[in-house]
Amino acid sequence: MTNLTSKEEAICKLTDALNSHNPEAINLAKYEVFKEARNILEWVSDYTFLSKLGVSFDYGVDVIHKGERLYRIRTYDETVDYSDAKQWGPPPSRPENRANVQGQCALYLGSTETICLLETHIEKGAPYMLATYECVDDITLAGFLQMDRNNQLHNLIGMVLNAFLIAPARSDKNAELFSFLDEYYGKLTVDELHINDDMKLPFKFGVLNQKENYYKLTNLLCKTFEKKSAEGIRYSSCYLPMETVGIECSDYNVVLYEKGISKMEFVGCEKKKNTQSFAAVDIAKVLLGKDAKE
Repeated sequence: MTNLTSKEEAICKLTDALNSHNPEAINLAKYEVFKEARNILEWVSDYTFLSKLGVSFDYGVDVIHKGERLYRIRTYDETVDYSDAKQWGPPPSRPENRANVQGQCALYLGSTETICLLETHIEKGAPYMLATYECVDDITLAGFLQMDRNNQLHNLIGMVLNAFLIAPARSDKNAELFSFLDEYYGKLTVDELHINDDMKLPFKFGVLNQKENYYKLTNLLCKTFEKKSAEGIRYSSCYLPMETVGIECSDYNVVLYEKGISKMEFVGCEKKKNTQSFAAVDIAKVLLGKDAKE
């Protein structure tokens, strides 16, 4: 008889529970799988694997109410007529991004102008266009939002998944940020990821990821929200990573899919200049305990 690892035994017990169709047994067994993980990065694959088996995890929903406004920023280009609402729709090429696969229609918005500036990496002193959208009908958003007061492990899993979802991705726009992070952390290993890293965890996930398939992994997480909402997802920004399970922040990101986009109306736009005295890398230095002026 083959000797099973403790993780394999936990999965077998979950399979038995699923076959029994006993909700209580399933709920108990699914968390045992996470307890047998070698590290918290493994929780990401555990979560997506169990979700594919039909095992659900409830992190609640949020609602953007009719009349609420969201924002989007684009780098200024004098050849573009920004007053044309068509300029502010989802990108026609529909490229893969954090929460949408290649070809999937998605519109990324921010709750505040500040969060949009950080996400778009507008240089200090540079001109940009700020668009305003208004919700014309309530939109339901999924995400790692609500906590379970009776299940601390559930909350911790959600916090780790949220940190992975929002982690910065390596790109030309993030070159300055990763130059600092790579120097600060050096070569990280999975054993250096800790639950109590709090706001530092998204940065650690970003440094640990050296591959170009990061968005394929974040999209696996986002796909698990489909049953909760086909309209969109609410998630924190790694540049202001205050929001996580059970904690709300006024600065957050939203991705809307076709059903959610249909409930948003372009109000107008204005040309502005970035007068912020800080950039994403400055915030990272503060959060990691480094003087932003160094």
